[in-house]
Amino acid sequence: MMITLEQANFLALVVMVVALVPSTYRVLYGPTLPDRIAASDAVGNVLAMIFALYAFQGRSIFLMDVAMLLSIISFVGTVIVAKYLDTGEVL
Repeated sequence: MMITLEQANFLALVVMVVALVPSTYRVLYGPTLPDRIAASDAVGNVLAMIFALYAFQGRSIFLMDVAMLLSIISFVGTVIVAKYLDTGEVL
């Protein structure tokens, strides 16, 4: 039995949605603030992957742009918050 590209993409989407559950739990109920920040970065990355997979499935360039923008914002936000926690100032 061969798996088609559409089936593999659907399976990857399901795995990404399942991966959101523990990360979202850690964002909401994390024991420390750095845990919550790392989990929010993971949520951003997983959401970007979901958008990218959905863009591939629907052949939508717009959703790929959304995925790229979300991943950039997630990364920059994580770096800014980590620097603020480390030094107490952003710049």
